[in-house]
Amino acid sequence: MSDNNLQNIIQNVANENSASKKQAEEIAQIIVFELDKEEYALKITDLREIISLPTITPIPNAPEFIRGIFNLRGKIVVIVDLEKRFNFKKDDSIISKHVIITEVNGNDFGVVVDEVKEVLRVPVSSIKPTPQLISSKIHAEYLSGVIVFDSDSGSGSRIIVLLDLPKLLEDKELLDLGSAIKQTTK
Repeated sequence: MSDNNLQNIIQNVANENSASKKQAEEIAQIIVFELDKEEYALKITDLREIISLPTITPIPNAPEFIRGIFNLRGKIVVIVDLEKRFNFKKDDSIISKHVIITEVNGNDFGVVVDEVKEVLRVPVSSIKPTPQLISSKIHAEYLSGVIVFDSDSGSGSRIIVLLDLPKLLEDKELLDLGSAIKQTTK
């Protein structure tokens, strides 16, 4: 093999790797879940793990949107009910199945969701600003945008609201509660 051919092959591989890196930078992984029969998503980098709904111990005098706490491998996790946090009218026939675990400012939180549906890879360019209609249901500061998927079958578009979980859990009341729990369990 000539040096010229070898250089061409190396250049082609380098170009492919460069294109792959560029493509990887433009793709976001999201976890899609359901709340109150609507689809929402989080960036996968915002969560630590997903578990089935555990037995939760209520906290007396906690805000209504705090379901309680539970022990996850030696760490106390504060459970937040997003439906109550956003004042959704919960359909009693829907049973929450999963908890999304995350850490914000050194505090462990779990967010109750009806069901985790899927993990998707989406182009970052497909994340659009949040329309006013959606931000009237959930305050705009807790939203990162919306992802619109056009249906190939012509049956309409699929719209997924992307939540900003760290921002949502940075609420002073939640951080104070998380810190207090951490102090009592040391």
